[in-house]
Amino acid sequence: MPTWQTLLRALAVSAFYGFSFWRIVKSNRGNKVIESGSLALMVVVVLAVLMKIPNMPDWVLASIGLLLFLLCLLTMGFLFQQGFRAFRRRFRKSN
Repeated sequence: MPTWQTLLRALAVSAFYGFSFWRIVKSNRGNKVIESGSLALMVVVVLAVLMKIPNMPDWVLASIGLLLFLLCLLTMGFLFQQGFRAFRRRFRKSN
């Protein structure tokens, strides 16, 4: 059973990570891979904090887990899109 001190530490760490990821996103405007990936990492931290709270309803954890899964798929889609565009630009330059 986690104590309040453990929960407060987890919240402090998640606030620090959230601020760090927000700064990364702010400095890389327009890069959808970094924006969605940072958002997914923030959701991971929030999910980890919520897992430590006793008597948390299962539907809350399940819905945030689904959100995390969708954000990961979105990040991978943007990554493949960026890679495809880079490959296409390189192929066009060589011809």
